Amino acid sequence: MGLFLLLIVVAFSGCNKKIEPKLTPTEVQKKFENKCLKDFNLHVRTRQIGHTFWIYLPIKTPIFDYGVSKEKSDDKETTNKFAINFVDGSFKNSMFSFEYDIVDKKKSKQEDNGITTTATDSYIKAQNNLFTAISGVFFDLKPTNNKNRIDFFCLYIADIKKGIEIRNTFYLLDFKRYMSGDLPYEEYSQRLLVDQKGSTAIIGDETGSHITYKDVLMTDFLTKQIINRVHFKFQRSDFPPSGSFDDTIVDIVADTTLRYYHFENFTNLRLNNLRLPKVFLYDKKDLLHFGEEQRRGKPQGKLIHVRFKDGKPEFNEETTSDQSPSSSPSQTNQSL
Repeated sequence: MGLFLLLIVVAFSGCNKKIEPKLTPTEVQKKFENKCLKDFNLHVRTRQIGHTFWIYLPIKTPIFDYGVSKEKSDDKETTNKFAINFVDGSFKNSMFSFEYDIVDKKKSKQEDNGITTTATDSYIKAQNNLFTAISGVFFDLKPTNNKNRIDFFCLYIADIKKGIEIRNTFYLLDFKRYMSGDLPYEEYSQRLLVDQKGSTAIIGDETGSHITYKDVLMTDFLTKQIINRVHFKFQRSDFPPSGSFDDTIVDIVADTTLRYYHFENFTNLRLNNLRLPKVFLYDKKDLLHFGEEQRRGKPQGKLIHVRFKDGKPEFNEETTSDQSPSSSPSQTNQSL
């Protein structure tokens, strides 16, 4: 009898033991992995977490190489750029928050030694092949339900000999529009989040075990993209800020959230200019008055009537109305 009771206790204790669920690849994972292997001889590892599809490609060839930077003509004046000492952002309690320290900077020619870091041909080829595979598998994919929907991609390519990786995070709809020609490269490059990392944990990692897999949230994606756009606007754009740094960042937030992505699941924006120091707080409705298009104002066009009198043309000009279709808000503020 005692032995019987002992067996029952052991049996029930076994039932209470937590069993980790096994991750089984979905059909789309299998299809993508097979395409990468068959078409490009790429051995990738994939995983879907929520609405995010993760791709990990370990390689044993270098990712980076050195090259010669593009030379600038001596007679061309060096343009004013800005130094971003710090910029970061977060989303919490329905509010976007950004803090930054940006100053004017005149870059001297002596700072450019003519050497730049470039991606190797082997890395570029592998990356392009992965993007081709993504377009071939996911562009026509129709999820059976909302649970299977894929919104974001996290693409990791890791040099597992040196412990270096490049990470690409992007929104599937953005990638579709870029590939169809609907988004120009300069705009898409600001929507594509690219960062790099070096770690001993990457060395020899064939499976991507060093990665913390999670579902990418739209709020996190927009926060990082806005930071990306701030770097571009202040340091790489052909049209750098000409006015207040604070207004420029509000413009970026307004355009990114409300116009480019039509995202309205937030209530406030908080900016902290560490250089002044000064804090700005905006309601979401306030952002409707910000943005590059709003700041430039509506162009004043002219309507020209051409009438012929005795075979001679007569020109009558009149300013077009703000209510004309060509200047309606629904057209001038279209999403990129």
